[in-house]
Amino acid sequence: MTTSTSDHDHQLADASAAIVEQTVAALRSVDSALVSDPYIEAEFVAQIEHILGQTLATLGLSAAAEPKQASRGAEVGEHRARQNVHPVDSLKAATLLFDVGLGVLVKATGDRLGHDDIARALNASIMGNVIPASVAYVNVLLERLAVAHSEERLGISRELHDRVAHSIAAGMQRVDLSGLADPAGTDAQVRLADGMALFDAALDETRAIARDLRHFVGDKRLDEALNDYVADLDDAGPRVIVELDGMPFRLTTGTQEEAFIIVREAIHNARRHSGAGTITVSSSWQPGSVRLSVRDDGHGFEHDRIRSGALGLIAAQERAELIGADLTIDPGPGVGTHVELSIPIQEAGV
Repeated sequence: MTTSTSDHDHQLADASAAIVEQTVAALRSVDSALVSDPYIEAEFVAQIEHILGQTLATLGLSAAAEPKQASRGAEVGEHRARQNVHPVDSLKAATLLFDVGLGVLVKATGDRLGHDDIARALNASIMGNVIPASVAYVNVLLERLAVAHSEERLGISRELHDRVAHSIAAGMQRVDLSGLADPAGTDAQVRLADGMALFDAALDETRAIARDLRHFVGDKRLDEALNDYVADLDDAGPRVIVELDGMPFRLTTGTQEEAFIIVREAIHNARRHSGAGTITVSSSWQPGSVRLSVRDDGHGFEHDRIRSGALGLIAAQERAELIGADLTIDPGPGVGTHVELSIPIQEAGV
């Protein structure tokens, strides 16, 4: 007796339902976080149905109806990260789904398909959802880390401004007043003048550190954060010009924050050490990459000073590696320094 297409569809629908039921039951037996909350469980069930639909489509079989709301892998990963579901739970569920799904599908399809074909299709569908979910999960964690760093920098900035800078200013006032007690004491006046100069330099540097810590990307785009930082610079150093090429877009949170710190450090170095009259901060925004550069017209420096850790550029190299970017430094002795950060773009939001 020939089995009709309708019968096949019913068999596959029953098989999919059985896979969902057995997988959920097994996860409940081990108190998995994926079935601990009605919303998380509903999303997980929708993901299983989506994976099974993809598997049956790959095998060329008539599949059950698509779920009404099937979340993509990346969306699921982001949701689970925000719900504090550990990725180990997802990986264990993926392994369980493969074991349960393979057995049920082999039995349901009878002699129409081989075991290996079903296994390959099911594995490809699971991995096609698990990998984007894992990447999205990591991105959410990087975002949380960047926010934590931002909050920490704000706290340090407030402490520097409210306590350290205030204390230095008070000390300067006392030293200045003490010098008035003996205006004829030349040596005392020289010492006081030297001390005042040191206090002035320390106060300026403290304020600069507080300003640097206060600035981060946060909810802004990288170009907006750089513009705000440059606008907040004092008049003590060289003129800083900002140039823009292309249409800026939002990068991932971790990438934006690390790139901002690299560029900020390059600007700081140029203002403090280059002896330049002008510093140019440029950004070029293209679909496949973002290029950021800091160029000054100062005296430059010898290239071997980079390897010894001069100007903090070793730390900048490490930050660039963390976000998969390339950092090049042309010290240009006598003609100025050029620092360029190139960030490859695979997927960018707007």
